[in-house]
Amino acid sequence: MSHSKPTSPAVQAVASPQFQSYLNNDGIDELTPISRKHRVSNLSLSDLNQWQNGLTKLSSSTSLSNSSNNLKKADSLVKLSRNSSIIRRKKKTVIDHPRVASYAFCFDIDGVILRGPETIPEAAPALRMLNGENKYNITVPTIFVTNGGGKPESARSDDLSKRLGVKITPEQIIQGHTPMKDLVGVYKNVLVVGGVGNVCRNVAESYGFEHVYTPLDILKWNPAVTPYHDLSPEEIAAAKDVDFSKVSIEAILVFADSRNWAADQQIILELLLSKNGVMGTESTTYDEGPAIYFAHSDFIWATNYKLSRYGMGALQVSIAALYREHTGHELKVNRFGKPQKGTFKFANKVLTHWRQGVLDQHLKKLSINDPNSHEADILINEDGDEIINQSKLETYDSESDEDSAAEIEIKEPLARVGNEDKIKLELPPASTVYFVGDTPESDIRFANSHDASWHSILVKTGVYKAGTVPKYAPKHTCENVLEAVEYAIEREHQKELAEWNETVDDDDDKGSRINFADLMMTPSDTAKPEKVVQKETIVRKTRPLVVTEHEELEVPTLLSQEIAKVKDVKVDKP
Repeated sequence: MSHSKPTSPAVQAVASPQFQSYLNNDGIDELTPISRKHRVSNLSLSDLNQWQNGLTKLSSSTSLSNSSNNLKKADSLVKLSRNSSIIRRKKKTVIDHPRVASYAFCFDIDGVILRGPETIPEAAPALRMLNGENKYNITVPTIFVTNGGGKPESARSDDLSKRLGVKITPEQIIQGHTPMKDLVGVYKNVLVVGGVGNVCRNVAESYGFEHVYTPLDILKWNPAVTPYHDLSPEEIAAAKDVDFSKVSIEAILVFADSRNWAADQQIILELLLSKNGVMGTESTTYDEGPAIYFAHSDFIWATNYKLSRYGMGALQVSIAALYREHTGHELKVNRFGKPQKGTFKFANKVLTHWRQGVLDQHLKKLSINDPNSHEADILINEDGDEIINQSKLETYDSESDEDSAAEIEIKEPLARVGNEDKIKLELPPASTVYFVGDTPESDIRFANSHDASWHSILVKTGVYKAGTVPKYAPKHTCENVLEAVEYAIEREHQKELAEWNETVDDDDDKGSRINFADLMMTPSDTAKPEKVVQKETIVRKTRPLVVTEHEELEVPTLLSQEIAKVKDVKVDKP
């Protein structure tokens, strides 16, 4: 998102002879979802990341010597080349060892996890299933993208944790106003609308906004601004003493649903029509007021009442209609929330961080043949023995996928050869992102509009009513969130299993591939006849964060020479 200051509310003559929704003028329906040009592996992140730099870099390293320790290090680094076709596997009919999924989940909250104050019964078992309590023992990275707001992300995560019986962190929560963090530094004086008391003010201040005001502050300054509302003692206590005839409001941020439509609309419209955002002034050109931002545009939303209720999108329609009626021009609105592109990019950024965190948490005790074994504290050999990882190399270089690379840069250390030669390992994008929502106009539209790898699932526990035809068609429809999770896990397991078995060990082809167990040198090894390793293919170079189709890799010449030198050397036990 750009940090340059947006222009004031635009004023454009409206010359449309037919009705056009105030909420459908953002061009989202004209977007073409991005399609990936390269294959992304369905194998779990902790089984086979597509990290190939290790093998290529190793072949040109000058830091290897004849010592068995360096050869062990070299052997470990070879295992880091995450290319399925050079790693020998046994055929499987089910994959059920603990691991981290290559795919991910995003959930709406209202109508999917909650319905008003009530928790939807299927939500808790669905989240437990994604946390690894499933027959495949797979953990699926999960975040929540809701158009709701009006409270800190930490309060939302704490509430969900208690309701669902699983740990949800603030880093997994994206509310409608969460992306407004990026406006900090752009505006100094902001009016925050919505929520109860000072909750939204506190959230905005926690984001870093310098001067945050609310409609209650304005009503306390001059109650005549909206003559039909008398402030309660609680509201007076929450309001600040400010002279708004001397304050220039630079932006209006609608964080949450209005609790007082009449008062909030009166104040918002006065500011939009003002000179430089000063209360009590009026612009003759209608283009001198502050910019206005809405956390989302949901027209209706589901509560525990039998019919849907009007939401922030309805308030937006009302303000835009009044503005047009007053000025004859269209109000320029800045929108966040689903299905907006800004929120989609923000969600991708959050999901990238969270997937990396889940992977890091998983990689503590791993098989010695695991491509990520360098990060483990304890390595498990083929006999089941646990040994200390003596090399534990560190270095990491991660970036976002092509669409959001300009916005996300994560660089941390993960694997090093010698003092200068570095192995750069890249977290691949999610193979599929399943988005579960209950509102076709925001949730399904959001999942369908931006990236073809996102898989939209519509549930029938919220706004959508069974038997109706949704305006935006999902890729799959389920009764509830648990059914959606079961559907996705089964679908992904079939894809993972098919890819796993693409490169299974073939008895007729044992001599053409590397068995990494044969390369491991330990004091207990005895001399064995040297094996001939046949070269079959060439390493294909890949761009960062782009995953190519699997190909067999050439055995590095230097590594072959080092193995030949020490393969038959006997090492005396101490």
